[in-house]
Amino acid sequence: MKKILLIIVSVALLSSCEGFLNELPKHNWAVENTMTNYNNAVQSVNGIYQRFVIGDNINMALNTSLAGKSGFMKNLGSYDLTYTQTSGNNTSIWSTAYSAINACNLAINGIPSVPDASFPTATSRNELIGEARCLRGYMHSLLLFHYSRWYMDDSDPYGIIYRDKVADADNIHIGRSTIGESWKYVLDDLDFAIENMSDKFETPRKVSKVFAKAYKAKLLLIRGSMRNSDQDLRDAKTLIDDVISTLPASLKMEADMAQLFENSWDSKENIFVRYLEDNSSRTTNAGYWCEYGLSYNAATKCLQNGVEVPHEDAVCGVSYGLDWIKADPRFFIATGKARNAETWDDSYSWTWTKIYRKGRYAGKLSPVDEKYAVYYMRIPELYIMQAELRARTGASVSDAIAPINTMRSKRTNPVLPTLAPKDKDELMELIFKEYVNELILENGSEFFASIRFQKDGKYYIELAKETDGISYDKTRLQWAIPNDEMINNRALNSESQNPGQN
Repeated sequence: MKKILLIIVSVALLSSCEGFLNELPKHNWAVENTMTNYNNAVQSVNGIYQRFVIGDNINMALNTSLAGKSGFMKNLGSYDLTYTQTSGNNTSIWSTAYSAINACNLAINGIPSVPDASFPTATSRNELIGEARCLRGYMHSLLLFHYSRWYMDDSDPYGIIYRDKVADADNIHIGRSTIGESWKYVLDDLDFAIENMSDKFETPRKVSKVFAKAYKAKLLLIRGSMRNSDQDLRDAKTLIDDVISTLPASLKMEADMAQLFENSWDSKENIFVRYLEDNSSRTTNAGYWCEYGLSYNAATKCLQNGVEVPHEDAVCGVSYGLDWIKADPRFFIATGKARNAETWDDSYSWTWTKIYRKGRYAGKLSPVDEKYAVYYMRIPELYIMQAELRARTGASVSDAIAPINTMRSKRTNPVLPTLAPKDKDELMELIFKEYVNELILENGSEFFASIRFQKDGKYYIELAKETDGISYDKTRLQWAIPNDEMINNRALNSESQNPGQN
C-alpha cells in the first residue's frame, strides 16, 4: 500500500508520548492484544487525541483553508475553489482524520472485550465507548463536509468512505457510502455519545456530552439550512436550547475577551479546545500556521518604509468585509503585534494573535507564551447558533437577536452594544457578521456561514469571490478524494471521484 493506506493500516496508533493527557500508553500495542483491563481501555481512548491534536492537519491547516474558501482571506489556500484529484488537495487532513478514526475503532471494538469486573462503575464502559464514538463521529463529519457532496439529497452516491473497524489487509478496500448513509453514520455516533457519556463536564481538552449535543445541533443547522429542512432546524433548536439551559457552572464566558485568548486552552469559555503538552516540542507540535504561517500570510508589517503602521490601519490578511470587521472592537483583541517567525526576521507584524501568539522564537523567551490553542467550540457559538435557529424557525426579530445580545452583554472588554435589527434582512446580516467577528479562523464557522447566508440575493461567498472574477459553484465546496486513495483503494474507480475533480 502507498502512504495514505499505510497510515490507516498501521497498528502503531498509540505512540509513546509521556504525559499527554496524563494517560497515554507507553508502548505500541499489537491490535489483538490491546484491551485486557480498564487502564488499557482508558489509554486507548486518550490515545485518539494524540492522532489529531498535534500539528496542523485537523487544526489550522483546515481552518485557514476554510477562511480562504469563504473569501475572507485570499492568502490562506483554496481561495479560487480550484482543485482536482492530483492538485490542490488537502491530503494531510484526509490521512489525519482516518488515522484518528482508526484509533477510535481500536477503542470502540476493543473495550467490549474488557472484563466487567475491571470497570470501576457500571457505566464506565459505555462512557469510554461514547467518548470514542463522539470523536469518530466528529472525524467522519469532517470528511463528510470536506470531501463529499454533503449538501445533496440522501440518494447521492458521493458520500464518505466509512470505516468502523481497525484497518487491516482484509478491510482496507471500501467504497463510498451514499450521502444519506454518511449522515446516519455520523449522527448515530453522536447520539450514542449523548446517551452514554457522563453528565459531568470535566475538561474542555476532551470531548464531552455538552460538546456532542452542541456539535450535533451545529450539523443539523448546517444541513437544515442548506436543504431547507424544517425538521433539522427544529431538532437543532431543541438541542441548542437544552445545551444553553443546562450548561455546567464550570463553563462560563470571559468578561474580558483579551483574557480569553491569554488563558487560551485554560479559559472556562472553551467547550472543546486543543491542548499541547508542555514540553520542548510544544512549538513544533503547534504546526505551521500557529507558529509561522499567520505571521506572513495573514498579517500587516508593523514597519513599512521606515514608518510604524498603527493597529487601526492593519489589514491582517482580510480581503472581504474589512470595513465591518474592523468596525467591530473584537478585531483589535483577536489581532495584535507579534514577532515574525523566521530566525533572521526579528521584525513584527499585526496578525491574528488569538491563534498565532508571539511567534516560535519570541514565544520561547521570558515570559514563555506558547499556548497554541485551536478553539473547536466556545460558548459564544452556542448563542449565535441559537439566534440563527430562532430566526430560521419563525421567531420574531427581537426574540431571534436576543441570544446574541445576551452573549454580547457578558463582555466588558470590549463593550458590545445591544443590537436592534429593524427587519428580518438586517437580522440575518447581523447574525452572519457575528459568526465572523467572534469566531473567524477558529473552526470554519465563517465558511459555513458564507454558504448559507445571503445578502441581496447572493451568498456571501459569491459576494466575496466576484470581485476577483471567481464564480461560486456549490460543487466546488468539497476537495477531491486524494490521489493515493483513488489509486490504492480497489473499491474505487474513476466514477467514484467527486464529479468534475478527476
